[in-house]
Amino acid sequence: MTTPHDEDNTSSGPSRRNFLKFAALLAGSVGLQGLPRLNDPASAAIAAGTYASSRFAFELDGVLLDLIKSSEGGFARADVVQAKLAQSPFPKKHLANLKYTDIVMQCDLIMPDPLQKWVTGFLALNAQRKNGAIVTADFDYKERSRLEFFNALISELTIPACDASSKDAGQLTVKLTPEYTRPVAGKGSVLPASLGGARQQKAWLPANFRLQIQGLEAACTRINKIEALTIKQKITENAIGELRDYQKEPASLEFPNLVITLSEADAGPFFQWFDDFVVKGNMGDDKERAGFLELLSPDLKTVLLRVNFSHLGIFSFSPMKQETNAESIKRVKVEMYCEQITLGSTVTTQAAPPPPPQGLPVNPQGQILPPSGLQRPMPRVGP
Repeated sequence: MTTPHDEDNTSSGPSRRNFLKFAALLAGSVGLQGLPRLNDPASAAIAAGTYASSRFAFELDGVLLDLIKSSEGGFARADVVQAKLAQSPFPKKHLANLKYTDIVMQCDLIMPDPLQKWVTGFLALNAQRKNGAIVTADFDYKERSRLEFFNALISELTIPACDASSKDAGQLTVKLTPEYTRPVAGKGSVLPASLGGARQQKAWLPANFRLQIQGLEAACTRINKIEALTIKQKITENAIGELRDYQKEPASLEFPNLVITLSEADAGPFFQWFDDFVVKGNMGDDKERAGFLELLSPDLKTVLLRVNFSHLGIFSFSPMKQETNAESIKRVKVEMYCEQITLGSTVTTQAAPPPPPQGLPVNPQGQILPPSGLQRPMPRVGP
């Protein structure tokens, strides 16, 4: 026996129930399409689909410059503030100011000209604001997403550490501080195959370097490690009531110390400078020295990057930690302050330092003895 309900299901044409289902699904899809969150470029950039991000490019003022090694940061975030209420044991939480994290990218030592000029201006206290983007592409170099930044300032530049025993590749690290950023979907185009050109073929190894300091040229040939150099630009925020995004203003520039490590047997000239400059107090500008650091290609013939140091002054000379039965080379760490660092092909010439003090003990090979041969007698304690 069939019921009217069964007859509706077996009759030709769409039933009332199927019609209502179709109408509900259609209304729901239209409602979802109307949500702005699913249609804006930022959401499209995040929800465009899963892919392996293995290619990154740097765009400056609308021009794709070069492929970069890595990139992180740049998205918006807000601080959380707690307010204690008398009528509740649980604190009330709310959001405070909107902020954008710094963009940190790593690139090759040989930079494209626009980036090179931007970095050079940063080191010369000529800060410039730039607009650009970090472009993310998949394995096939197809652009998938972009992080656009606006009114960015360079806030840090890190020259990688040099280590004669290292076998890993090294890159420059550049930190950008933007006023605001916007993530958008990629254009879908393919990155040019020639992006970067011959620069991509000259990898740098931290073991390939040359340091020269005025008056200490021979001793500098025995250096085995130089610590990383990070130049920092202080950034101040100018908060304006009508704007959610802070204006960023550059402030002072901080230059790091030059810290090197070498064997104690070769450190005599550095200790001689330390004894005269620090212990005896001859620390005038005419006793400071100039120098430069060259980062070399694997054939040790091509200079990939030259770092110039002005007004170096030694302030620390200390032996490295020793352990029993370690069977390691006895080394010392030398630290020097630096008043200015620049990038270029010429080094600042300063007044030649005075001749070393006479009368320091030497070994049979004619080398000046390190501090172990200059120990001063300790005052006698007790009977």
